[in-house]
Amino acid sequence: MKLAEQIKSVQIIFLALLASQIMFLFISVFLVQSGNVKPNDELFLILFIVDLMIITPAIVLGPMIYRGFIERANTKKLTEEKFILYRQGVIIKLALVEAPTIFSIVGYLLTGSIIFLILAIGVLILFFFHKPTLEKFTEDFNIPLSELE
Repeated sequence: MKLAEQIKSVQIIFLALLASQIMFLFISVFLVQSGNVKPNDELFLILFIVDLMIITPAIVLGPMIYRGFIERANTKKLTEEKFILYRQGVIIKLALVEAPTIFSIVGYLLTGSIIFLILAIGVLILFFFHKPTLEKFTEDFNIPLSELE
């Protein structure tokens, strides 16, 4: 399989993760706004503290782990081996950035507090900036585009 096709498979994973977060967000907003879910204000403080404790490390750890995969790939000679590490690194990074979004949405669903909604949207925007592309792959792994053709 060509590298461009493999990148597309990673992009499909990215889009599936993004779409699932967005759908969960819209369903949660609908449930809270329609009154089908009764918010519990007593949970706000504990969920807010836990959410901040999840967001900060997840945003920092995801790219750090990804950079570890890049360093491991520097010892590999074949582009296919580098791409396998790239795919693993991207999926782990995306999962670590997705987790706080899901927790924030659950916090919104349980408390009805707009703060959780703002946090979820903020992390979702950050998630979007981690979209895998062929250009990012070549840049991160120092592979000239001419070598891939």
